[in-house]
Amino acid sequence: MTNITRILKNSWKNFSRNLWLSIATMFMMFVALAVVGSLILFDESLSAFVSGLQEKVDVSIYFTQEAEEEDILTVKDTLEERGDVKSVAYISKDDALEIFTERHEKNEILLESLDELESNPLQASINIKVHQPEQFAGLVEFLENSTAAEYIETINFQENERVINTITSISASVNRAGLLFTIILTSLVILVTYNTIRLAIYTAREEIYIMKLVGASNWFARTPFVITGGLYGLISALLVLAFFFGGAYFMDSQVSLVFADIDFWGYLAQNNVYFSLIIIGTGVFIGTSSSWLAAKRYLKV
Repeated sequence: MTNITRILKNSWKNFSRNLWLSIATMFMMFVALAVVGSLILFDESLSAFVSGLQEKVDVSIYFTQEAEEEDILTVKDTLEERGDVKSVAYISKDDALEIFTERHEKNEILLESLDELESNPLQASINIKVHQPEQFAGLVEFLENSTAAEYIETINFQENERVINTITSISASVNRAGLLFTIILTSLVILVTYNTIRLAIYTAREEIYIMKLVGASNWFARTPFVITGGLYGLISALLVLAFFFGGAYFMDSQVSLVFADIDFWGYLAQNNVYFSLIIIGTGVFIGTSSSWLAAKRYLKV
């Protein structure tokens, strides 16, 4: 216990002796850990956004004017029997006309033009939702090769597929760029911490010499510097956690107004242990590993 107490005291002395350099090191660590946390939240929020979009996406099948309602209902029954289909909603020509009229009830010119037509110009349709977005392609292929294809006019799958693929592609690109930026920033943090510990070793060189004269072991001389590096990472990580949890809590209502599917505060509250362990673990690892390298390189005991 005596040795542990002395090691901790020496660690704090190394930290406070070069206070401004320690603050600069922790600032760099704060930025690096904030980027790591931002990437986690970005990936989660984008996943929630894409999932919400996928929930809203469906395949709409529009039938020709000549298609009989009996044939359309047969297609509907066939689709409902498929395991990949989540729901099927049939909209008849009359229902489509009613929806169209309600949606454009204030557009008198459009409604008058519609009244002048001798027949209902709108098409009957079926809206289909599947359990997984990847199942849309197989469903569309099934419809295009079925006997129902002769009275199917259009299937709007391609437009919806393009939206999902675009968002997924953007997500992957941003994650790659963020990962590269994190690696570069982490390398800079390791370099800064490395040189900070190097300076701390130089400043304490006489104390280290005296410790060795009275029989201190290599472990006893090096450990305080490693703990000092871990202290940089721990304090920086705690500040980052306070920043994220505080910011998410106070900005929760504003974010939900703009992005209904994104809930930063809900995610952090539900995954607080996981998120905290990643941030603290990353900070302590960067601090201790860079300090250990510096102590091994410059502390020849």
